[in-house]
Amino acid sequence: MQKAEKFKIPVDYYIMFGICFLFIVIAFFLDTPRQIFDGYFKIHTSRSVLITDYIALAGIGAALVNSAILVIINLIMLIITKRDPNGKVIAALFLTIGFSLFGKNMFNTLPIMAGVWLYGKVTKKCFTEMVVFAMISTTISPIVSEIAFLGEGITVFKFITAYFTGVFVGFIFPVIADYVKRMHNHYCLYNGGIAGGFIATMFAGFLRSIGIEIVPENLWDTEHTLQLAILAYFIASALIIYGLFTDKPKNAFFKFLKLIKENDPDDCDYLSKYHNTCYINIGIMCIVSTSVMLVLGKPINGPILGGIFTVSGFAACGKHLKNAIPIIIGSIIAAHLNHLEFDASLNTLAILFSTGLAPIAGRYGWHWGIITGFLHVSIAVFIGDINGGLNLYNNGFAGSFIAVIMLPVITAFNGLYNKLRKRDLV
Repeated sequence: MQKAEKFKIPVDYYIMFGICFLFIVIAFFLDTPRQIFDGYFKIHTSRSVLITDYIALAGIGAALVNSAILVIINLIMLIITKRDPNGKVIAALFLTIGFSLFGKNMFNTLPIMAGVWLYGKVTKKCFTEMVVFAMISTTISPIVSEIAFLGEGITVFKFITAYFTGVFVGFIFPVIADYVKRMHNHYCLYNGGIAGGFIATMFAGFLRSIGIEIVPENLWDTEHTLQLAILAYFIASALIIYGLFTDKPKNAFFKFLKLIKENDPDDCDYLSKYHNTCYINIGIMCIVSTSVMLVLGKPINGPILGGIFTVSGFAACGKHLKNAIPIIIGSIIAAHLNHLEFDASLNTLAILFSTGLAPIAGRYGWHWGIITGFLHVSIAVFIGDINGGLNLYNNGFAGSFIAVIMLPVITAFNGLYNKLRKRDLV
């Protein structure tokens, strides 16, 4: 009988462990152990609905430790299930890094991941195939916290109800996430946010129907921009250096030039196609998104850093300079023109997360990208009211509506333009 081959931990996972270690070191450098412990407890007993900046709530040290612990749990899960890394896995890990700074914690994510595992067991699907679903399903983790800490006092009944609800939404998440792909034909990268948006809207509607009002949060730190910007730039620089020097720099450069010409939304696993060169793209997108925030005068805090890491993570499967910049330009224009203050948290986050629609700009051109980014912000800043902040990937939910609207409109306009051009009318 042949022995099963031992799973060798990929270098990609060691890179993520390194980021976690860096977070923990910085946390204990900036805060005392007591502050971190107290803050970590505060994070786990918060409602965690949008927008709950864990840095504003519990301190920078506790927020960084919370992020590191959750990513380590995810990495252990990937290693135990022997899941090889690809673009989606890297994106899911960066999502966990970012959103653990404003919404995800061990208390509210574990029951949802358990629900995904249970779905795999019932349907006899290998959990290696389901593990990415488990990671992104935690977009609806505030549902667990909202039920557990609803009203006055903490009771065993609320905890049990919250956990059973978490398992249930985790169980149905893979089915819905698979189904909603048909809505946008892969032109919205945040598929988990779309599935989470529908589930969160259903639960918000149910809670409101029984007289429970969900009150959104707006905790927003403005005191740690320098430290967090340096952290983002350091991680980005390290990833670029790694991508350059694990291959010959000249080879890496030409591979990168090839990567930024990618425009097929059905074939956007850059990690599998370009290997270590993908980390150059991740690092560059991290630098660009951080710099855009600083140039616009935005504070770097938990949610903003979460957005920066989301842009970075999806640089492994769908985003690059050529398709993201037009979307960002359109979103900045919209943020200046809508009735909200330009510095409003919703405007700021929508600028970063609008890049989930980057495949539209990649396939149809920069002009459609600008229009798409503009429309995304116009919807994203208001759509959270529907689900009361129970869906963390709310911009993904907004992006699905934009993709469904834009794709037929673009097809129709391009078809009309081509007909007119054939008749020499344009």
